[in-house]
Amino acid sequence: MLKRLAKIIVEYRIAFSLVAMFLLIVSIYGIQQLEFESDLTKQLPQDLPAVKDYLTLQNEFQSGDSALIIVKVNSIEEEGVYDIRDPEVIRSIHELEERLRVHEYVTDTISIADIFIQVLGRLPENEEEVKFVLNTLPPEAVQGFISSDYRTTLVVATLTAGSGAQAVERIYQDIERDINEVNFPKNVEVIQTGTIGIAYRILKMLQSDLNRTMAIAFLFVAALLVYFYKSVVRAMLPLIPLVFGVVMTLGFMGLLGIPIDMVTTVVGAMIVGMGIDYGVHVTNRYYEERKKGMAIEEAAEEAIAETGKALLGAALTTIAGFSALSLSILPSLQRLSGVLIMGLSLAVINAVVITPSLVILHEDIVKKIKGEYEVPEIRAHSGFIANFFHKMGNLIKNHPKTILTVVFILTLVFLYGLTQVTTEVRLEKMIPEGIPEIEAMKDVRYEFGGQDEVDLIVSADDVRDPAIVRDIYRFEQEILADSHYNNVFETNSIADIVVQKYGYIPEDKERIKDIIKESSAPISGDYSMTLIQVKGNFGGTNPENFREIMQYFEEQAKNADFPPGVEIRPAGDLYLNYVLDGLTNQELGRISTYGSIFVVIIVVLLFRRPLVSIAMILPMFLGALWTVGYMGLAGIPFSQTLAGVISMIVGLGVDYGMHLTHRFLEELREGNPHPIISALEGVGPGILIGALTTGGGFLALLSGELTAIHDFGKTLAIGIFASMFAAFTVTPALLQVFYGEKIRGEEK
Repeated sequence: MLKRLAKIIVEYRIAFSLVAMFLLIVSIYGIQQLEFESDLTKQLPQDLPAVKDYLTLQNEFQSGDSALIIVKVNSIEEEGVYDIRDPEVIRSIHELEERLRVHEYVTDTISIADIFIQVLGRLPENEEEVKFVLNTLPPEAVQGFISSDYRTTLVVATLTAGSGAQAVERIYQDIERDINEVNFPKNVEVIQTGTIGIAYRILKMLQSDLNRTMAIAFLFVAALLVYFYKSVVRAMLPLIPLVFGVVMTLGFMGLLGIPIDMVTTVVGAMIVGMGIDYGVHVTNRYYEERKKGMAIEEAAEEAIAETGKALLGAALTTIAGFSALSLSILPSLQRLSGVLIMGLSLAVINAVVITPSLVILHEDIVKKIKGEYEVPEIRAHSGFIANFFHKMGNLIKNHPKTILTVVFILTLVFLYGLTQVTTEVRLEKMIPEGIPEIEAMKDVRYEFGGQDEVDLIVSADDVRDPAIVRDIYRFEQEILADSHYNNVFETNSIADIVVQKYGYIPEDKERIKDIIKESSAPISGDYSMTLIQVKGNFGGTNPENFREIMQYFEEQAKNADFPPGVEIRPAGDLYLNYVLDGLTNQELGRISTYGSIFVVIIVVLLFRRPLVSIAMILPMFLGALWTVGYMGLAGIPFSQTLAGVISMIVGLGVDYGMHLTHRFLEELREGNPHPIISALEGVGPGILIGALTTGGGFLALLSGELTAIHDFGKTLAIGIFASMFAAFTVTPALLQVFYGEKIRGEEK
């Protein structure tokens, strides 16, 4: 059947190429429709309680994101200010607040300028007035807005709920324009950070990383192909179908409304790295057959037919590994699964359909120029590389058990690394050190104790009930008493408003209703919900402390002493990060297990030989194990981007063992007395080129700015090289052990 299909592809190659060109044009239009997404809620199931509570915050309390604006004296040049308490600085801050309040999405702003207006009824006119007002305030109030060295202060803008990349970009740019239009004194630097600032920076990095990593992956792959094929033109033969596959994938993403997010931004470089393998194997086999003297069209048909089963098996096992991601409850991983399967399928189809057309066209052009066909010589089939695989084949043939022993010892080292693996999903940890928004956030945490917020939703029939208000106040005091453990420095609620007004919590519900009606208390329209807002340094802690703090809030909410019928639940951005962290840990094992099972089933169904299946499957598992061990040793945590990495490596890693095994069985059927050596010599160079181009495509992700993308690129590249090494050593060694007696018998 494969031979008949190969004949059809070669015979109707021009028609297939025209169809591919039409799809390419449609895809170019689709790319223009691509959107970028940084909203954390879109990475979580919408029916998750934490997501529903987050949406409740947005809908009931108009609780959205916050913009933190750092105002700091960053130099001591002459004719400039040296102290943030300078009246000129305070006037500029007040002007900035006035500009911010004009925007419909800004619900409130607060800064040191507001304190002076409350006390003096106006802005201070000189330094004496500034110092007088600050001296009348409690020390903790001053510390909340001015750093101990009087060089930094803070403006906080509370925003209404908004979602989507366009909303984030608009808000950030509006605030940045306001900052630039205010004439701050010399020596003063103003930096925007907070959830909006960090989300905006992630969006920009997603856009730049997608383009940069794809371009570098293409250049790296092209350079390797030029080296191996000794010609720029011949290197383009497997590269052009790959370009078709990548453009079609991104175009169909745009047409189908699949966004580029923290997870799917790696798609471009991944398909470049993975998809090139298929074109390389077809091209290599074509040149191998031409070198044996076969005619052009016959060589093309033979290349498609003989590599077809291995390519089909490799594609199916890789797709099986990726399909496990679709079983995740995380929408981001479900999207990644669909995109990778689509991209891989398009890469395979383009490689099988377009590559024969290109190699035949190239040979025809060479004949017209030189007057005769020229049998190409490629570096993979001669010189150092060919000699290397010949020697490796001899070594494994003569010492298979020694090779397996060395691999076992290596595995023990990486087993230790497995015990060191952690997880990290907080968005701000995805941005590298040195970015202004992150450095400014560090200043906030260091100078002001942090501005991270966790909201606790209190639900009851009527939260204005004096007993409930009293319990809310007591609950707050208990949390503040544990500040040495939970990093909390401030809490706010309706109970604080009542105590501030009366000095105590009255038994009369009407008096509580009156004060709440006069204030801007966080309370729902039907009075069934209110918030306890907790501020502190939560996001700046290490992963383990972050989890402990979030678990603390969960336990406090669960065990709170409130009247029957009252419920307390944590909510907010940071709590969503914590929930995502737990789901990532949970999904990691589940996806990896399903991915491994799917791949094993495909291998067994394709080859139906237990020993052959073991020879292919064991290197796949070793590659995945070594990779996770490396992550532990290198301190690379699992993130939402890396949650499906084991399933991916399993799907990709089995390909190398499959190509070797398929060629070994082919040589064995033909009576070759040295099938191990011939298999390594025949497909070894193709596997090497494929692994280098795939790994190189993944290493191109190191050129991205996002830390999560760096880790993803490094991890997958290590996984590819580990799988290749295992395939070159374990697969032939096992085949030699399993079939050694049969081979020796045929030799005799």
